[in-house]
Amino acid sequence: MAKEALPLNKWSILILNTAVFLGIVGIPYTAMPVLFSGIIDELNLTLLQIGVVWGFFFLGMAFGSFLGGLAGDRFGLYKVIGILCFAVALTNGLRALSADYISLIASMLLCGFAIGAAIPNVNRTPGLYFHTDRLGLAVGITSCGFSLGAVLSTALGATFLLPLAGSWRNVLFIYSAICAVLGIAWLCLLKGAAPLQNTAGTGIADKHTPFSRALRVIFQSRDMWLILIINVTLMGSFASIVGYLPAYLIDTGLPNNIGDPISSTLFLAGIAGSLLIPLISDKIGRRKALIIACAIIMGAGTCLLTISNTAFLWLLVPAIGFAYMGVVALCYTIILEMKEIGPAHRATALGLAVTSQNIGGFFLPIIGGSLAVRNIAWPFLFWAAAIFVAAICLFRVKETGGSRN
Repeated sequence: MAKEALPLNKWSILILNTAVFLGIVGIPYTAMPVLFSGIIDELNLTLLQIGVVWGFFFLGMAFGSFLGGLAGDRFGLYKVIGILCFAVALTNGLRALSADYISLIASMLLCGFAIGAAIPNVNRTPGLYFHTDRLGLAVGITSCGFSLGAVLSTALGATFLLPLAGSWRNVLFIYSAICAVLGIAWLCLLKGAAPLQNTAGTGIADKHTPFSRALRVIFQSRDMWLILIINVTLMGSFASIVGYLPAYLIDTGLPNNIGDPISSTLFLAGIAGSLLIPLISDKIGRRKALIIACAIIMGAGTCLLTISNTAFLWLLVPAIGFAYMGVVALCYTIILEMKEIGPAHRATALGLAVTSQNIGGFFLPIIGGSLAVRNIAWPFLFWAAAIFVAAICLFRVKETGGSRN
């Protein structure tokens, strides 16, 4: 018997996919930092212990993104994303039930694993429904979901939801409920969806392939190795900047009511970058040139953070966030368009890319922190150098857009 026609068109599916990314990645990913002060008081933790807790979250994401990508290629995105919505809901709820330092570390590790597993699969979904002339924009809209979720959780988590819910634990339970609702919506609305087998080769394969074959194909790609290096250096540097910038601004003498809003513009501007940069890329048929330009903006802006006054920071910080989110969207798009990887291995390749991001996000802040002991500006110089290394690697990556060289 033929399946009933899906009531959603590809743009409706993209909106749902973006909402899922917002709810099961953007919000729970950024939920904890604004709640840490209450967690420190209740569980009697030190700042060092909070740093370890946060590091284990990224460690969980590093493992989860790789294995989640493998699962998406092997078992299908529809099932995997639906399951992961409930997995994030459960593990985020475990964070709310943490009774001490050890249980908080364990729950952060598990939650990071579930969130990390979701990232490559949600970013893989646009490749099932969009041709290459709109693929960059579709991936950018999906990435916008993360930025919007980050803005909502950081802006409303402590100032609105916490007083309303009564405790940081209840705030996390609310976020878990959102994840569960999105899981139900995903499984109900996308049941029987027919992916687009498009001419760009970004659709799905006829049958699922073994893990070992997927890894062999991916690791034989020189461009994939370069993308992984770029993710470690460039994405890891941005994760380091996000964590270090608020403390740096306070050390330079800015009060919290100025420094925190400046820091939040990283994500606000990232929403625009997620949309505009991929849109321009689709129009001109180029990916690599725009990524290189954005990397240069990021590197130069990171250097200038060390000498900028308050007025200039209001322009500089959002410029870095704008460029970064454009880079993320286009790097994911390049992976979806790599012919040597093939449709059967896209989610696995995206999983490796996200894993490399989180490896950078784990190690680069540690290196920067050791430099900050000697001079609070040195971490920015180190991260800027790492970003420029990424820009150099980008010159060696083959163009995958409509105008290829």
